[in-house]
Amino acid sequence: MAKFGQSFIQSLTNPGYSQGMFELGSELGQAPAMAAEKRKRAGMLEDIKDMTPLETADYAVGKAETPDQLIAAKTARNAALKTSGVQSIDIMQQQLLTETDPVRMQELEDAMVAVGKQTGNDVSKYSGLAGKTLAARDTAAWKLTQQQAEQQAVVDARMVDFAVNGMFATGSTDLPTVLNTPNGEVQIPENLRDDIQAEYAKRAQAGADFQAAIDGGKLPAEYAAFINDNQQLFKDNAALQSQVRIIKETEGKGPSAARTNAIKSLKTLVDAEQTKRREARTSDEAKEITVNGLVEEIITSEDRTYWWEGDDIQDFLTGDGSEEEVKLFKSQAVQYLKQNPNASKQEVIDAGMTGMKRKIPGQGKNEARENEEARIQARRVKIGEAIRAANPDLTLTNAMVDAMIDQRMADLRADEYRSRSPFTRAVLEPTGL
Repeated sequence: MAKFGQSFIQSLTNPGYSQGMFELGSELGQAPAMAAEKRKRAGMLEDIKDMTPLETADYAVGKAETPDQLIAAKTARNAALKTSGVQSIDIMQQQLLTETDPVRMQELEDAMVAVGKQTGNDVSKYSGLAGKTLAARDTAAWKLTQQQAEQQAVVDARMVDFAVNGMFATGSTDLPTVLNTPNGEVQIPENLRDDIQAEYAKRAQAGADFQAAIDGGKLPAEYAAFINDNQQLFKDNAALQSQVRIIKETEGKGPSAARTNAIKSLKTLVDAEQTKRREARTSDEAKEITVNGLVEEIITSEDRTYWWEGDDIQDFLTGDGSEEEVKLFKSQAVQYLKQNPNASKQEVIDAGMTGMKRKIPGQGKNEARENEEARIQARRVKIGEAIRAANPDLTLTNAMVDAMIDQRMADLRADEYRSRSPFTRAVLEPTGL
């Protein structure tokens, strides 16, 4: 016991032992603070794990203690802000591309541009996106309409041909209401009945004329016209020249084998040409179907306005334009579409209206100017009435209303100019219109 006491006393007097005990005491004294700091760091680490990249960058900026740390933190923050902006814009862009309401689409575009500016992103790719998306949809729908019209025209032509062939095969003159096909009965549309009747009458007359020609009578007018209109074709074909000569020499002399063979050869040639022309007519009919569909769309549209020279085309088609003017508009639009199959809706409208105006019997310049002034005045009155009706609680002077009308007219002209096709600009702008 005495030995233990001595050794313990000696150890206490040993400097190394004393230092160790001092450090131990210090550590024991600091243990609560160290534990708290450890918990704080663990909590901060957990918080950082849950931060977004931008929040982490903001945190780093706040903790920077040197200029270099601050510069690095701010650079990282700008990059994070830009990335965050792109992510937000991408979400809104997906919403815009699936949205159908033009107003909501414009709101989304405005929000994308605003976010882009705030986050340092290039906004040029987003500016005008709503309009471009609507235009792309419009173009796709227009192309689909044209394709469907082409298909419908082919179907209609085949139905007419099928029906007429059936009437000749059965010897019936009654117009069929259905077609018996390998896939079952197909109802004949009411609008094709007149076409079937006309085609049947045409072929029946052609058959009678053909037989009369074989018996020695004159060539049917269609064949004679074909010969006259295609002199080069006969000039380059000795066999055809011989057949035409035989037909002319045997005319009025009754039937003969030589005449019959010559007329049949000519008929084969003419029938082949008629087939080509029928195909061309089918294409023309497709253009008519397309234009009629566009007219129907304009008339029934509730959320889209089509303009020409500041006028609402819907008004023109539903009352402002005379029956003659509307008919001319359609024919000119069809003609333009034949020559320009890839034309846009607005280009077809522009060409139809411009062509219609040119076809109407000329008016004197003074009369035309008076009519234009009357049209503008009528429109101003209409706009003024709408302004007063929309603001019943406001006391508007005539001067105030006139100013608002002027602004509205300017807006309409701007809208019309933006929608004006290159075709109309090329035709009208040199005149100052």
